[in-house]
Amino acid sequence: MNKRMLWSRILCVIGLAMMPIDIVTFVGLGMWGGGKLPPVEVAPNQSLLESLISIIFYVSILAGSGLAALGALLGKSHHRKLLYGALGLTVCGLTTVFLALNFYVDAAPWWVFVALTYPIGLIMSLVGAVLVIVESFRRPPVPKENVEAT
Repeated sequence: MNKRMLWSRILCVIGLAMMPIDIVTFVGLGMWGGGKLPPVEVAPNQSLLESLISIIFYVSILAGSGLAALGALLGKSHHRKLLYGALGLTVCGLTTVFLALNFYVDAAPWWVFVALTYPIGLIMSLVGAVLVIVESFRRPPVPKENVEAT
């Protein structure tokens, strides 16, 4: 196995591991936090720990989706366009949520439909990362004499 395929597998597995942790945290905070999700903005009345948790939560979602897309790029997977689109949807959805909640408090209710691109992108990233990992194990191993020196 060459280094590109090894790094592709490692990045996809790490990205895949980061995304379900976020989903479990998201559902757990919704159920046990009185229905409140992690706040997107850092409010003055929040404690430092609450602010850090919310920032880490949203950044790790982007990092997991980005690592899965990078792993697909390195492995030259057939599913890399799916992961590029998923990363784009996740970035657009989170950007919309940040802008809508921080700057446009009295925004029209239709902006929620634009923010739905975030969970759609997250689900697409999960599916794409699993497909890339399965594809990397199904490919035949590359002979040593055909591997370029990197």
